[in-house]
Amino acid sequence: MGDFAGVLVSRADIARLAGVKRPAVTNWERRHSDFPSPAGPPDEGSANAEVFSAAEVLAWLEGRAIPANARRSGEPEGTTYGDRFRIALGGTPTGGLLKAVDLLSGPEAERFRGDLSQGDYITLLLSLLYVRGCLPDAWDGILTEVRRFPQPALGRSPVRMLVTAVESGLGAEHERLLRALSRNLDEHRLADVVGRLEDTGPVRQSEHARAFELLMARYRDLMGPRAGDFFTPQAAVDVIAKLVTDPGREVGSVHDPFVRAGELLVAAWEATAAQDRPVEVSGAGAGEHPLALAGMNLALHGASADLRAGSAAPSAGPAPLLRDVDVILTNPPFNMRLGDAVDRAHWRYGAPPPHNANFDWLQYVVARLRPGGRAAVLMPDIAALSANPSEKRIREAMVEDGAVEALVALPPQLFTTTSIRVMIWLLRHPTSTCDEILFIDASRLGSLVSRTQRELDSNERRRILDDYRSWTAARAGGSTFAGTEGLSRAVPIEKIREKEYTLSPSFYVPTGMSADARPAEPADLAELSGKLNELHIRAREADDAVEAMLGRYGL
Repeated sequence: MGDFAGVLVSRADIARLAGVKRPAVTNWERRHSDFPSPAGPPDEGSANAEVFSAAEVLAWLEGRAIPANARRSGEPEGTTYGDRFRIALGGTPTGGLLKAVDLLSGPEAERFRGDLSQGDYITLLLSLLYVRGCLPDAWDGILTEVRRFPQPALGRSPVRMLVTAVESGLGAEHERLLRALSRNLDEHRLADVVGRLEDTGPVRQSEHARAFELLMARYRDLMGPRAGDFFTPQAAVDVIAKLVTDPGREVGSVHDPFVRAGELLVAAWEATAAQDRPVEVSGAGAGEHPLALAGMNLALHGASADLRAGSAAPSAGPAPLLRDVDVILTNPPFNMRLGDAVDRAHWRYGAPPPHNANFDWLQYVVARLRPGGRAAVLMPDIAALSANPSEKRIREAMVEDGAVEALVALPPQLFTTTSIRVMIWLLRHPTSTCDEILFIDASRLGSLVSRTQRELDSNERRRILDDYRSWTAARAGGSTFAGTEGLSRAVPIEKIREKEYTLSPSFYVPTGMSADARPAEPADLAELSGKLNELHIRAREADDAVEAMLGRYGL
């Protein structure tokens, strides 16, 4: 961006250089509070021609990927408006690495992966990107060795060098990767892939991160129904991270006790990047593979993280988090059985039922917040309206202790891997009292982008954030939050007690239904939701059994 120091551009220039129509720039400026401010007043004698710093505009545009239906021929997935802007303004072109990764993981994948499974091949590309972007000395060593092929230095296998570099960089063993690559990877093909990546020339760290995100999207598509074990939908990631990282409120520590691929920690890290105070990032994961993905993802985005082995439920083993933190955000596994609990110290509000760990997770998160700390936890809707006696008692105790701040119902089909309706629980360090809870019903927002997937656009995400922030501002100022018809409402504790601590936003947010329409009773909905969740548990158990059976045959 130093190439553009002192360069000024008008709104018309921005539109032309980014390849969009002029009104798009006005929409960006109006809808996004972080859009660059004008660099100064209009030139004397000009009419409505405010100018902007080209460097600031470029930095902002680099965070906006071009939608598939707007990309030009030759622009790979992951190309940003910043790429267009830079090239059109005469800067150094970027995107070579993106194009190479797009080809290697798409049209040319069959040629390069050989006997590797599709999943292991994507993992190979992710590992190579990580080493190239974060461990330049190790990359140079691998590059030197593959160039010697087929006469490598004695005992220096490029595959072993790659795995050693990944393990050294992440500080953890990755036996799964070593076994898969050692057994199935032809080192001729590895040399070809390394060469293709190296031929893209010098690459900015941000492009490595974008290429990694492109590969993660391919990995998600490849995994199909199993993708939910690794990934959180981007719309949910964006909303969650911004709900718990308000502008102007400094955060000292962020934790995710079930990291999946690290997407929530990356979003929180980026949301706090502008603050002066350094942020400590930590997380736990169930299994070496998600921990490795999360570690590489965070490193390529510039975050140093303390990641440790965890479990599918907090009470199933030693707590990986040894200190309390400012912010927790997580997407834990839904409706898992507890099994034989080991650590019950965080059960402040009571023992969850053995068949479901949802309130094990919620209580663990509350217990690990510092005074003033806040959390966002994804939960199935059954947690908010379950009629199970143990869960009702815990829910009541959490509400009365001031641990529950707000609930956000997300649209159906946002999670392509499950039909379970999902909510965000916004929690806080207990205040010992509760006067009201904010309910946001975003279940009717979003639009279908495919037969099975719904998406929230940036404006809809902003509506959720704006209502939450307006509510917190009203409380801080001692005023009353009016809410938004059909979207949000602040509900006094007396009303919640009347509803027997049912916490589904649909019970509290008016929808504009006709006068003769009668909302479903909480008990009926709880029973139906419980039956649906039990069917999902059985389906997951059947999937696991089939996968184990196929694994015995190497499939």
